[in-house]
Amino acid sequence: MDMIREIFGIDRRNGFSLVELLIVLAVIAALIAVVTPIGINAMRKSAAVAVARDLKTLSQAFANKIYLDGELPQTISELGRNVDSSLFGAAWKIGEDGQYNYFVFTNREADFETVSGVLVDSRQGIPFGVDDYAFLDNGLGKESMNSRTLYYNLLGAESIAPLTPFGSTFAEISSGLIDLLISAKNPRTWSPYQYTDLGLNQEDWENKAYEHIVYKPVGNRLQISPETGYKLTVKLLYEDSYVTISNTEALMYNIRDDNADKYFWYYKRIAEGKKVDISTIRVYKATN
Repeated sequence: MDMIREIFGIDRRNGFSLVELLIVLAVIAALIAVVTPIGINAMRKSAAVAVARDLKTLSQAFANKIYLDGELPQTISELGRNVDSSLFGAAWKIGEDGQYNYFVFTNREADFETVSGVLVDSRQGIPFGVDDYAFLDNGLGKESMNSRTLYYNLLGAESIAPLTPFGSTFAEISSGLIDLLISAKNPRTWSPYQYTDLGLNQEDWENKAYEHIVYKPVGNRLQISPETGYKLTVKLLYEDSYVTISNTEALMYNIRDDNADKYFWYYKRIAEGKKVDISTIRVYKATN
């Protein structure tokens, strides 16, 4: 047998050892671990860019119909050829200034942070006051909108329905609710009265997030917490440290509680006296 191997050039040592195979598998696994996130991020960005492009194109078409053609579109198909009516919709109303307000929207799945990075002033959720809008035929209607809906108006934030009557940013919304609580006389602390005593619609606020923050008026304080899947960070006042707030915790603004300084934001409990610098608040997506 040895002579045959020598004649035909067969070497029993040809092939890979178990150690060599394990090394190759480890290298392949490492490459997959590096390449897979890159591929996923590329696909996510590609989908977001496509959504942003489509929303901007439809919004431009809506504006052209109004301001160039001098008429309102009646159906979603008037905004472009081959518009997928199962994914897109559009709505309009006449504002108090007599001008048209409108937005286009989609239920196409895409990462909102990535979309908003590509398309400034795009938003996620249901626009406040959506009942006042007329929706174009043959596209998505009001009933199809949900917390993951993406919407946009070419003319910018001023032309898109604000998220709430107070505005869309944390500063605007929290200030508006705080002013209501300060001026209210003995608002109750249980639902639905904690909302209706302030003239708020319970459905617009209870367990509903605006820019990933849930606002909850509770009698003598305003309570905020992050939406499920998100977290908040904020700096402790007079301390060089930050705290992280999950959706099971809260920040509270003291309005009438005499056990602590009024008109300050507190971490967890007002009585504990942990004031925070609300200007440092940040919201981000939780990773676990």
